[in-house]
Amino acid sequence: MDNIMQNLSAHPMIIIVIIFIGLLIVYFLFKQLLKLALLFLMILLAIGGYFYFKDPDKMPRNMMETLEKAKTETGKAVEKGKEAYSKGKAIAEKGKKITEGMDNLLIGKDKKTDKTMDQGNKGPK
Repeated sequence: MDNIMQNLSAHPMIIIVIIFIGLLIVYFLFKQLLKLALLFLMILLAIGGYFYFKDPDKMPRNMMETLEKAKTETGKAVEKGKEAYSKGKAIAEKGKKITEGMDNLLIGKDKKTDKTMDQGNKGPK
């Protein structure tokens, strides 16, 4: 590891090439996602521009109402998610208890059958 660090510090051009290759990989991986995001942004800007030019006085008020509505709906969704998580956690705990109970029952039966088998093997020879 020290040898690699010394080699990289002695040759900074290698670091630049590695960073460039990493950026190219990230670019090609997210190229489609970037195009989609830019298209979505352009559509939002076009819709916002249309409504702004249609009625410039109402636009800020409508935007604030929409943002407040989004905040409340997001809060409700988070609360529902928390409830679902807690219910799922409770169900998982019940499942663990049931599994442990079944394991104990099976282990208990195995011990009993081992004892009866041991007693059966102690018969006359």
